[in-house]
Amino acid sequence: MKKTILVLMGGISEEKEISILSGRACVRALKKKKYKVKVLDPKGNFINEIRKIKPKIVFNALHGRFGEDGYIQSILDAEKIKYTHSGVLASSIAIDKEVSKKIFIKNKINTPKFFLLILV
Repeated sequence: MKKTILVLMGGISEEKEISILSGRACVRALKKKKYKVKVLDPKGNFINEIRKIKPKIVFNALHGRFGEDGYIQSILDAEKIKYTHSGVLASSIAIDKEVSKKIFIKNKINTPKFFLLILV
């Protein structure tokens, strides 16, 4: 049996449902390849659960805030656990569409025109 892969899915963002769908698809694909798979919906004190599982790597199927913004990546970095997904800085920049656009423009990367809409 191959090493344990922990799939994080669900979470607390508004994109929880799509994360669950993504996570389930990942679990099916990993099991088909004969990986030992554990699943965790990171809510509350989930760090102890991750420590108990001792995964070789975490497959991050979380979407939105706390999954794609560098938050979960910073926790995994602190625990010295390898994971799929971009790192903390890249994730925190990418989730901010205005900052991302400004970086693209500064680096002469073609991107459609945009405007910032602030709702109050």
